[in-house]
Amino acid sequence: MWLNCTCTKVDPGEVGRVVKILSSDASLAPIRVARGFRGMLLVESTEAPGEITSITWWESAEEGQAYLASPENRRVIEGIRDYLVKPLERNYYDVHLITAPKNLYSENERK
Repeated sequence: MWLNCTCTKVDPGEVGRVVKILSSDASLAPIRVARGFRGMLLVESTEAPGEITSITWWESAEEGQAYLASPENRRVIEGIRDYLVKPLERNYYDVHLITAPKNLYSENERK
């Protein structure tokens, strides 16, 4: 398994708008059907508001890199480019261990 972590910074007042764009069906539909896609997290730093990181995990580096180079991914990035105050920075990782909580979301978050 392979991870891509894409980090950037947006104006803290625009985080909600960027999250809305990135969580829209238009942004998520292409990645959901991408070969090798396993999941995604979008997180914001509690210590540096506006610093956001997208973490995607893939069956293999080749599959993840193929999506990152795709026109679909470029369209998603173009949709948020005007909100970026820092260029995208990508880091890649091989995964050696995964464990997950039995219940990732609380009852209130599922509603």
